[in-house]
Amino acid sequence: MIAQILCAIAQLFGGCIRDKEIELVPSGNKEISLQAKQAFLNARFPDVQLFLTYQHILPTYDDIAYFLAQDQTNKYPYTFPNYICSSYALRLAGQFSIPKWSELTFGLVWTEKHALNCVITDDLQFFFVEPQSDELQTELKDWQGTSIRFIMI
Repeated sequence: MIAQILCAIAQLFGGCIRDKEIELVPSGNKEISLQAKQAFLNARFPDVQLFLTYQHILPTYDDIAYFLAQDQTNKYPYTFPNYICSSYALRLAGQFSIPKWSELTFGLVWTEKHALNCVITDDLQFFFVEPQSDELQTELKDWQGTSIRFIMI
C-alpha cells in the first residue's frame, strides 16, 4: 500500500522506476572485423584453436565491469558435479545474449583445467573473465590452467 502511494506521488514527477524499463546499453561502438579479430587472437595465442563468428563490437572495460556487477552468475553455489566451472562460463556467456550486448566480443575459453570467459575491449586488450568471481585478468592463474584448448568468441 505504501509503495503504491509513493509510486502515485512519483507519477507527478515523471513516474515510478518500476514503471520504466531500464535499458542496460554498452557505450562501446568500435567494430572489429572477423579478419582483424583472427589476426589479433592468432598473435596472442598462436597455438590455440579459435572458433570465431562474424564481426563484433568492442566494448569498453567499464561496459564489461558494469555488466558483471549487475549479473548474478557468480552468486550461484558451486556444487560438484552439478554446477561447475563450465556451468558458470556457459551461463555468463548466455547472459550476454540480449539485445545490444550479444554483438560484443565476449566468449568462452577452455583450458586443460578450467572453463571461463573472455573479452576483447575497445583498446584491444584481451581479458580472461572468471565467471565465479567476475574478476577480469590479463593472464590465467595457475589453478585455471596453463594450456588453452580453445577460444570461442
